[in-house]
Parts: sequence; C-alpha cells; structure tokens
Amino acid sequence: MTGNVWVVLPLACLAAGAFVVYLVARLLPHRNEVLALLTAMIFAGALGALVRLVGIAPAQPGTSEGLLTWGHFGSGGAFLCADRGALLIAGIALGMGMLVTVYSGRYLILDQRYQNYYPLLLLLVAGLLGMVMAADLFSLYMFCELMSVAAYVLVAFRRRTDTAIEAGFKYLVMGSVGTITILLGISFVYRETGMLALSQAIGSPGPWTRIGVACFLVGLGIKSAIVPLHTWLPDAHGRAPSSISAMLSGVIVQSAFYALLKVCLGLGFPAHSLGTLLVVLSLFNMTLGNGLALVQTNTKRLLAYSTIAQMGYIMLSIGIGLCYDIPMAIQAGFFLLLTHAVMKGLAFLCKGVCHFYCDAVTIRQLRGTVTRLPMVAAVFSVALAGLAGVPPLAGFPGKWLMLTGALRASDTLGYVGLVVFLLNSLLSLGYYLPLIGTLFARKGSENFDELGRAVFDTPKSPSHIQISLWMALPLLVLGALVLGIGLYPGPWLELAAGAGVDLLALRYDVLGSVQGVLVEGLGR
Repeated sequence: MTGNVWVVLPLACLAAGAFVVYLVARLLPHRNEVLALLTAMIFAGALGALVRLVGIAPAQPGTSEGLLTWGHFGSGGAFLCADRGALLIAGIALGMGMLVTVYSGRYLILDQRYQNYYPLLLLLVAGLLGMVMAADLFSLYMFCELMSVAAYVLVAFRRRTDTAIEAGFKYLVMGSVGTITILLGISFVYRETGMLALSQAIGSPGPWTRIGVACFLVGLGIKSAIVPLHTWLPDAHGRAPSSISAMLSGVIVQSAFYALLKVCLGLGFPAHSLGTLLVVLSLFNMTLGNGLALVQTNTKRLLAYSTIAQMGYIMLSIGIGLCYDIPMAIQAGFFLLLTHAVMKGLAFLCKGVCHFYCDAVTIRQLRGTVTRLPMVAAVFSVALAGLAGVPPLAGFPGKWLMLTGALRASDTLGYVGLVVFLLNSLLSLGYYLPLIGTLFARKGSENFDELGRAVFDTPKSPSHIQISLWMALPLLVLGALVLGIGLYPGPWLELAAGAGVDLLALRYDVLGSVQGVLVEGLGR
C-alpha cells in the first residue's frame, strides 16, 4: 500500500472504533451515556484527521498533480482518492454522525441494544467515506455494501414493532437489488476494459461499458431515491429511529448520488447527456416529492417526501451545470447538498424530541409544541423555513444561486426546469408553513363553533418540559448552523465551488494524478 496515509486515516479510525465500542459495550452493557460519549470522541477524532487531510491537500485538485491517494496502484489496484467533493461529503457525514451520537446519549435510553447501535453507526459512516473516496469500482461496491448493510439493520433497529421490520425488509430488498445491479455493471465494465479504475485512460467507452454505466444509474439511482426508484425511502425514513432518519435523509442519499456522478463521468458518460438526464429526472423528483408531502399526516413521512423533492433541486442544479457547462449551477448543487443535510438533520432530530417527550407521531399531535417544548418549536421552525428557502436561512442562498445559474441555460429544457422549480418552491410552502403553524398553535380540547370552525381551548397551566442536554446541544448547534450559513455563506460556497471544480475535471482528466501509474501498469 502506498500514498498519503492521511487519506485512509479517517476511515480506519471509524472502522477500528466500531470494534472498540463493541468491546466496551460488552463490558458495560447498560451504560448508554458512556458508549455515546466514546463514539462521539471517535467521530471527533476522524473529523480531526479529515481536517488535517484538507489542510495538506493541494490548492488545485483535479489537475495532473492534484489528488492525494492511498492504496495499491496498477490495473487491478484498489485505492482511495481525496477529491474535494468526497471531502465535503465526508465532513458532513462525520459532523452529523458526531451530533447524532450525542443526541442518542439520551434518545436511545429506552432501547436496550446499545452494543449494536453505536458500532453500526460507525460502520455506516465508514462505508460512506470509503464509497465517496473510492477510485476503483470494486472498492466502491464493497464500501457501498458496508454502508447499506449497516443502514438496513439500523432502519429496523426497533425490531419489536411490525412497521420497523416491514420498512427495514423493504429497504433491504430494494437496496439489495441496487447492489446486485451495481455488481452486474462492474462485470460489464471489466469484460470490456480489463480494469476497474475510474479513469478515461482506457479511451472512449465501448458498448459493454455503456451497459455498465446504465446498471450504475439504476443501482445507485435506487440508493439516491431517484424517481421512480424511490419507493423504499418514505417507509425507511418514516419508521427508523429519528437519529437514523437524520443520517439517512441528510447524508446517505446524497452520498450515493455523488457516487453516481463520479462513476458515470469517470467511465466516460458524456457530461451533456448525464446533465440532460438529471434535469429530466429532477422534474419528477420535485413534483412527486412535494405533491405527496402535501397529503401526509405523519410528520416523518412528510419529511421523507420532502427529501425526495430536495434531491430534485440538487439534481436539477447539478444537471443544468453539466448540461450547459455552468460551474455556478454545480456549485449551487453542492451547496444545496450541504445545507439540506444540516436542515433536514435538524428537522428529524426535533421530531425525535417531540416523540420522545410527548409521544407525538402525527402532525396533529405536534399542536401545542411551543408551550411544552418552546426551544424545540423554535429550532424546528427554523429548519422548516430553511428547507422552504426563506431568507436569511441556509436554504435561501443555494436556491438563489441555482436560480441565477439556471437562467443561463439557453434552451427549452433549461427553461422548463426553471419553471417547474419555481412552481415546486411555491408548492412546498403548502406543507412547510402549516407545519410551522401547528408547532405554534394552541393545545387544548377541540370544539366547533356555530359555523363549523375548529376551536381549541387553551389549557390554563401549560406544562413546560425540560429536555436533556444530550438532545438539546445538537439541536442548538444545527440551528445555529442553519442561521449562520444563511447569513454568512461565503466559506461554505467556496467549499461547494471546490467540489464542483473537481467534478467538472472528471470530464477531461479523471483522477489525473493516478492515470500515469495506471497506464504504466497496463503497459507492463
């Protein structure tokens, strides 16, 4: 194994940490707080290693000298590559993982399987990091499978409920179809090229490689919840523990989408064609996600369908950027990916607090949250308003930048995408604003006046609930980020721009820093 060891260090920290946490859990089976603290420290260590990796990365990745790598090089090698898109998603995953772990220090207290939960969460994020940093197809498949298996188990974590088992089984079936299709695509690519590296050093793709790309589009499309391959998501996100829903909706789906982009461009799929496909599919994601969210009565299912719609916004922005060669639109797509992770993670964690303390499952049961959980009502409304794109919150700069980039599109498809985006942005207000209103509505017994209008009697002494610091701290951090990113988006836009530069570089010089090694290995 050769290369820069900092590339693999965050992943190794998570993998080793999973075994350490499991061993400690066997010794201290009923100390949830201790396991949560230990797991959070492991996430913090991995995040520190990632920050160090970003610090030593070259200023201009995507060039022939630019990308830090680690692994075994050659025609059959397996290696990782630290491009800025992968580093951005890895940072989001590690940050969310740490906050979710702290949140679980109290949220998981009613469950008894701590020794399984925390190691699986670490392996989930380890698989995600490996998948987005993989520079060869076999490594990508293996890490994707590690991430997926951990996710299947965590979705069905509360196995005593029939709905959790049903959702986990449905996720398992569809996810397994996706991974099998990915494996089939790998076989087609290897049949034609004799190598698995994501590099165009082999020349333009032939017929078998094109079939392989189609398999990747289907397999990773399932994991990215691209319509019509999205049907597992509302059940999985709606029935998983809220802490896991935050990871699934905020990070997992987007990381699979990034892997899809990386594979398709790396195997020579034309950027214009990929962008056109993404724009068309995004129209279905936006419309179906927002339309079905409007009719939901279960809060988590509403948020799950909102994720489908938000994926449509990300796909539209990146698709326009690839189709019309507009870097600003790709930058907006990565910025939306970042802000969606923060806002949707916050929304699911707030929902988990409401369920934990008030047993609130449906939207109707959230009525009166402001009197019982005022802080939760405030940050929950911040997350929902941000998802709706209300200024000056985090969702607004990304949508504005996407709108500005989309206006540069010069044909009918671009204009159609822009119109559908604007209509869906208005449509989404139809469920975000009523949900915010419900959080701040009065709690009481429901009666009807002479005109048939609902009237709620306000309780004389509303009871305030003091929530645990374990659960309050992640909410406050994420709420501050939603506001801070919206008010000061500059540094975050720079990160998104760097990720976009590396993605665009895939069209011309895929993994240029290892191409010479690959060609030399093929020559031998």
